[in-house]
Amino acid sequence: MIKGLISLFTSGIIFNPMVLLGIVSGVYAIISFSPDKIRDILVDSDFYLAVLLISAFYTFVFARIYKSGGRVVDYSATFGLVVWNFIRCIIAFVLAMSFVTMISIF
Repeated sequence: MIKGLISLFTSGIIFNPMVLLGIVSGVYAIISFSPDKIRDILVDSDFYLAVLLISAFYTFVFARIYKSGGRVVDYSATFGLVVWNFIRCIIAFVLAMSFVTMISIF
């Protein structure tokens, strides 16, 4: 388990803002809410829409992908990055809750 945590820091994935958002919100959710409330959040489409909008805002403002000339935004690649950032944030959210639950057992 320690090697896995070390690899998260050395690869730099944990410093991605969308991953950090997922981790912080997952830890907050598991500490603050009951399991029923978390289940309600995870089945609510508004939660996923909010994460998608945050992901789109972050990607189009801070992480745009440009075409080879560097002057025109490559919208298809940037949209793919929006989807990838959305997936990263959701996975980090769920895994952070799982990690806190695992740690709290011991």
